[in-house]
Amino acid sequence: MAGRVVESGAGCAVPVAQCPECGGSVGAVVEDARHGQRRLVAIARAAGSVADAASLSVTLDVVAREVVQAEQIAAVQILRVEGGSMRVVGKAGFTGAEDFTERFEECRRLGARMMFVEAFATRRRIVVAHRKAAVLADPRWAPLHAIMGAPAWDSFAAVPLVVRGRAVGVLNAFYEPGEIPGPAALEFLEAMADQAATAVDSADLLARSRHDAQLAERARLARELHDSVVQQVFSMRMQAKALRAQVEPGRTSSPERVRAVADELLDLAQNALADLRGLVVALHPVELLENGLAGAVRQHAHSVQTASGLRVDVEVDDRPPELPTELQEDLYRIVQEALHNVVKHAGASRARVRIGTDGPRDGDHVLVEVSDDGIGMDAGARRADALGLVSMRERAQRWGGLMEIGNEGRGCRVRVRVPAARAEGGR
Repeated sequence: MAGRVVESGAGCAVPVAQCPECGGSVGAVVEDARHGQRRLVAIARAAGSVADAASLSVTLDVVAREVVQAEQIAAVQILRVEGGSMRVVGKAGFTGAEDFTERFEECRRLGARMMFVEAFATRRRIVVAHRKAAVLADPRWAPLHAIMGAPAWDSFAAVPLVVRGRAVGVLNAFYEPGEIPGPAALEFLEAMADQAATAVDSADLLARSRHDAQLAERARLARELHDSVVQQVFSMRMQAKALRAQVEPGRTSSPERVRAVADELLDLAQNALADLRGLVVALHPVELLENGLAGAVRQHAHSVQTASGLRVDVEVDDRPPELPTELQEDLYRIVQEALHNVVKHAGASRARVRIGTDGPRDGDHVLVEVSDDGIGMDAGARRADALGLVSMRERAQRWGGLMEIGNEGRGCRVRVRVPAARAEGGR
């Protein structure tokens, strides 16, 4: 051991046994340096995930996984606070935590002391050694004992997510037994919390911009309705009154005069109908309005086949489900994006689109599948099309459904299932 040397950061050669700078073993110094490098890599990856503009839950799951992989941590939760309530928006190391929010609220009603709530309220990090034993021994934490007891952890750290001077959530880190975070570990957690806070803030800004865009679109439609359709309907009302006056008992009126008023009324009605159709088409694809989901998909499949040479087979159940126009549009856009990805990445000669129902009870889910015979989907392809995949997944989730994507045989399959009850009842 004494004969081995390592180059220190200052360029001096020292025995492995001890470093004169810190008094610790050089092996420990090297391990600390490697640990620091892992932290930097994790921060860079998390920053890249935030910049990818993926959905918030996908982004924060990535941040949570990077924290777990870089540190001696058993599990991580990232909580978002909205309207006084907390919900899990990112996690790693936990299973069965889907109803965490409900269980958390029950613990709070029972009077359990929530360290992460205090971290959020004070905007200061909190570290508690040997926290697991105290939580599992406290009956006020009973609703969360199953979830909190599953990972092998001991000490706990909570770091608030702060952006532009306001707290938006908290990052909870559950350290493995024997590990208590030091200053470097806490600085790393704060850096990752900053990344998570940025993701939450970006999602809020995007939601507000979408809301503003919807308001602007509604205002535009209202103006167009007023400037065209409403004015024409008003003119139609006046012409109808004039026509009625022409045919009042005792009133002498020539057929030519009646015909002229009727012709003008007809022109106004046709113009108003054309304007209304134009507004409706602006809201939904014309293919859906004219042919329904199955017809629109067949028409798009034909266009893809003609343009790319990819053979696209469309299979529709004998009795396709009746769906709201908004859901049909979301499913149509999913098929569009999936076929676009097949043409662009799969190297396939054939694709298949299926529209129907699925489930243990007859027709309790609406099902849309797009599969191909291409090269399949690797991690690189998933990342390259992250925005498109996120959009597809969000369209399914909007209706309480799920999207699954993965390799099947030689190719890839996208599968979307939406509960029929949600489809019938709307959003």
